[in-house]
Amino acid sequence: MASSVGTVILVIVASLLGVEGTAQGALKLDNYTFSKVTSLPGWSFFVKFDQSYAYGEKEDEFKLLCKHAHQVPSFMMAEVPVQEYGDKENDDLRDQFKLTKEDFPAYFLINEASPAGLRYTGNVKADLLVTWLRRQKIPIPSLGTIDELDQLAQKFIKEGAADAVLEEARKVAEDIPDKKSGHLHQNHAEDQGEG
Repeated sequence: MASSVGTVILVIVASLLGVEGTAQGALKLDNYTFSKVTSLPGWSFFVKFDQSYAYGEKEDEFKLLCKHAHQVPSFMMAEVPVQEYGDKENDDLRDQFKLTKEDFPAYFLINEASPAGLRYTGNVKADLLVTWLRRQKIPIPSLGTIDELDQLAQKFIKEGAADAVLEEARKVAEDIPDKKSGHLHQNHAEDQGEG
């Protein structure tokens, strides 16, 4: 266990040495670090393959997902910038995943269940990416929600309109700085209880 933690720290520090052009919250992987990082036991990685210095709407959605995903234990966002010219850095990884530059950006979930990578092929919107990751058993909270209240909502649904769960949700909602988000959860739970 200690060597696994040490390996994670070493790989993260090594990855941070080349973060220029990488989305905040994402590890930059290359052909030297890719296999070492993505084969760490117990970890899942959502890896974006794209051109170096990507920009545009899809990149903005990826950045939003990176900010949102940092809170998920044993899960990391990562990206592999592929150079089209010059040294063609990471072109071998592009080839390994059978990608062309027209495929960019391409997204893969890599973990023990899918060591060769499970490709995401849907529209590139942060909320759709989150939904897909949740279907793959990544415990990432839905965008625009509060994880603790999401868990209470699941409990509320399982137990039926339980007053104790509703009261617990009210207490959690009172402690949330952004009251609007908390009340959305609480109001939805109350609406479900009335039916």
